[in-house]
Amino acid sequence: MRRDLVLIAIGFEGPENTLIDQFGLERDRRSNVKAEYGKYRTNVDKVFAAGDMRRGQSLVVWAINEGREAAREVDRYLMGSTMLP
Repeated sequence: MRRDLVLIAIGFEGPENTLIDQFGLERDRRSNVKAEYGKYRTNVDKVFAAGDMRRGQSLVVWAINEGREAAREVDRYLMGSTMLP
């Protein structure tokens, strides 16, 4: 069975430490999940991070934008290509 995972962070509390630790995700110097901008992949295969989880506290418009971009990258990862904008 194929199992793929997308992590979503909502709000200004910061990333959930327990989940980050359980998955063994790398953090940046501000304790956010480390994920390459534009690709949104973390150091763990099949785990993507965007929005507050990756950037830290920010405006909701940034989170929406990154969510859309991350969805495109997940589609590309799963399907091999994407038609998402």
